[in-house]
Amino acid sequence: MKKLWYSPTLRSVVVYGASGLGFAGANLILARVLPTAEYGLFTLVIALINLSFALAPAGVDGMVNRHRLDAGPRLLRRTLEAGLIVGVGFVLIAEIGYHMSVPLILVVFLSTLAGGAMLVAGAQFQSEQRYGISLSLSQSPNLFLILAALAVVASGVRAVWLPLAICALGFILAAIFGWWVLLRERARKPVGASSFPWTEALSFAGLNAAGLLLVQLDRLIIPHVLPIHELATFGVLAAIAGSLFRVLSMGVGYTLVPRLRAAESVLERRRLVAHEATLVSAIVVGGSMAIWFLTPWIERSFLAGKYHLSGSLLLAAIVSGVTKIMNSFTKSVVAALATPAELSSVNLLGWVSVGVAVVAALVGAHWGLAGVMYGVALGWFTRGLTAFYLTLRYLKLPQVVPVTAPRMSPPS
Repeated sequence: MKKLWYSPTLRSVVVYGASGLGFAGANLILARVLPTAEYGLFTLVIALINLSFALAPAGVDGMVNRHRLDAGPRLLRRTLEAGLIVGVGFVLIAEIGYHMSVPLILVVFLSTLAGGAMLVAGAQFQSEQRYGISLSLSQSPNLFLILAALAVVASGVRAVWLPLAICALGFILAAIFGWWVLLRERARKPVGASSFPWTEALSFAGLNAAGLLLVQLDRLIIPHVLPIHELATFGVLAAIAGSLFRVLSMGVGYTLVPRLRAAESVLERRRLVAHEATLVSAIVVGGSMAIWFLTPWIERSFLAGKYHLSGSLLLAAIVSGVTKIMNSFTKSVVAALATPAELSSVNLLGWVSVGVAVVAALVGAHWGLAGVMYGVALGWFTRGLTAFYLTLRYLKLPQVVPVTAPRMSPPS
């Protein structure tokens, strides 16, 4: 047990787990106190924000992890410029695709810009293996989500603008704090490069974008094919059953990338991946059983029968979660070891997987919410399988060619 605790993945999962419990608890509170339509809208806006702020750096966060960069004003400026462009794009999506009100659109824009800056600061700390402050930054939005839920309960306001405004404030404060620390410490750090190839950054961003879009795809498709109460039901399902898999997938990806880059041999990489896969698999089995048996009790105790999560929905959530964890392993290998050409190939195939997921989800909608979830899970499976195939060579042991003994000439 002591050996397991020293696994960075397990320790990061514990931190993510505590954060995930906060995320789940806040969602359950909001699901109970907000009207169904308001909670469905909250789920949609949070999905857009989670996608937009993760895309806002346009791959700069990946470059910080792949190269030693100077975390100074120039990097901050390039981060904010990328975030501004992405933010405007998501403003258009919120307006044209979902007809959101001006206050909600403003929340999306501010969260995108500040969240992107927060991510790059966290990536810089991650690259230095300062996991404590990096995780604190990346998980701080969940703390503000808890505060948002408590504010809704205490104030009696049953409108979606209040919790979303508090969430946006969380992104802004986290970004300010992260960059204040980086700029203050800059003089004491080794001088790194101040530039990077945008082509490589955009390839990394595209790779991330495909995966992030898959993460939020259920929420983005449901409003177009199913009633709003199904979106609210999915939000509750994601809070209860999806949190475990979300935590594990983030924990794997967070610590595996720098350790794979530091591994000096194929054998070391294989041992590292095998150890983490065994650990995560054990948690998945135990956690899935707990989800299956505890969900009915949570429905009765916390939601007062307002939402019903059937066995078919729970099974769909488990299958979807397992495919996401599989992708975390393959994405870690890609992010740590793939060449720029391989990164581009995986990026392209990732978008093919998104197309597969969209088509499968639209077809699956004929069978309700579970059908949409299985459709998106098919996209996850396609993405993980193709990425694994392209990067398998980094985990294959070199073939040893047997040396043939020289033929002895017969004695004369």
